Amino acid sequence: MKEYDSLNDSEKRNMLASVANLYYNAEMTQNQIAERFFTSRSKISRMLKEARQLGIVEITIKEPWDRNTVLEQKLMKQFCLKDIRVIIPKESNDTLILQKLGEVAAYYLDSQIDEDTVLGMSWGNTMYHTVKAVKTSKNISLTVVPIMGAASVGKPERDALDLSKELAHAYGGDYHYIYAPLFVNSSDIRDSLEEDPNIKETLTIAKRANIILTSVGSIVYKSWKSYLSTKDLYYLEKNGAIGHIGGHFYNQDGIEVETPFVKRMIGLSLEDIKKAENVICVAGLEMKAEAILGAVRGGYIDTLITDENAARKMIELIQQ
Repeated sequence: MKEYDSLNDSEKRNMLASVANLYYNAEMTQNQIAERFFTSRSKISRMLKEARQLGIVEITIKEPWDRNTVLEQKLMKQFCLKDIRVIIPKESNDTLILQKLGEVAAYYLDSQIDEDTVLGMSWGNTMYHTVKAVKTSKNISLTVVPIMGAASVGKPERDALDLSKELAHAYGGDYHYIYAPLFVNSSDIRDSLEEDPNIKETLTIAKRANIILTSVGSIVYKSWKSYLSTKDLYYLEKNGAIGHIGGHFYNQDGIEVETPFVKRMIGLSLEDIKKAENVICVAGLEMKAEAILGAVRGGYIDTLITDENAARKMIELIQQ
């Protein structure tokens, strides 16, 4: 092979097309192509990636569910999202819709992670359905870690701790626990627990997660009543809170609502969450549209996976 970097643009495109044709149409392996061109397999791999980036190769994947691409384009145009999936649910039952969202999210997640991934895990019903839907042949040493203390007291299988363990096992990776509740009784107790070596290490790992898998919640979601008082909930509503992500509450513009109990919280801050390369939010149903929209406006989400009922309501709220 003539030194690739010394070729002009036209010659490079011809070379990339030849390599891509052998790989995708002739079904030759990268090693076989490398032998033919007297180069390395890693060089062929880079050329195939470049061919996709330049549009010489276009890959269309027929996903096993219907998507509303019109709504996807509208939301992508309105907000700076990396990616979006708006599914067309054939089910009318809320639980079945969440299960379908979980399937789509698991399928998408599988395309994003590799052995170098550190994945931060949130909690909730949608996260539960996502982890349950994971079907992969990968066996990689990714690391999964909760981004917050235990929140789902009544249903531990839906908590970030158990979900981190189950997702890590699905991929043959490692997991870490935060042995503490999401909210404790005082800021002094929080500070003391965060200095515990195990909790400190887990939070440190979570802060360098390159992917965070989460959902968003509505302010009226009943599970909060298990550890937030009526006074706390009244405070949130009075101060314009409409949703929460990772244990943090925000208003319709995505601005965090400062709360007295956030000082008692064990977990990542919103700024920590925003630092991740890809925050994948899986959330649907019309009743969560306002909370999803607030999270998008706040810049807490990079990839959104939702259903068209929630997406239509988001468009309606934007127009209002």
